[in-house]
Amino acid sequence: MNKAVTFALIGLGIAGITGCADTESIPSDNYYKTISEKRMPYYCKQEVARKLGIYSGDIYLYPIEYSRGAKIIYGKYSEDSTHLKEFACVFNADNTYAGIKMQHSNVKNKLCYSD
Repeated sequence: MNKAVTFALIGLGIAGITGCADTESIPSDNYYKTISEKRMPYYCKQEVARKLGIYSGDIYLYPIEYSRGAKIIYGKYSEDSTHLKEFACVFNADNTYAGIKMQHSNVKNKLCYSD
């Protein structure tokens, strides 16, 4: 399977899990890499900085939250002096990195599920 198809399937999987229509996902190159819970905030910050091309010192992270077996780290960074962008780093129950979930300004800082 080529890389583009793999990324599309991963993105659809994350979007399907969350059930949010107004969010987008950035699939990870390190999808199956296991990260210890202690290193998750550092790993999240580095991945966001690398994927979005911003300085890691400009990224603010909240403590790890646990939701349906997953570990989620919400964060934000300043796009410019007046606009904040919000995101969530998602780790699966087996501590593998699942990717970054970008959230638009009209979305609350929570993952949503279709129940």
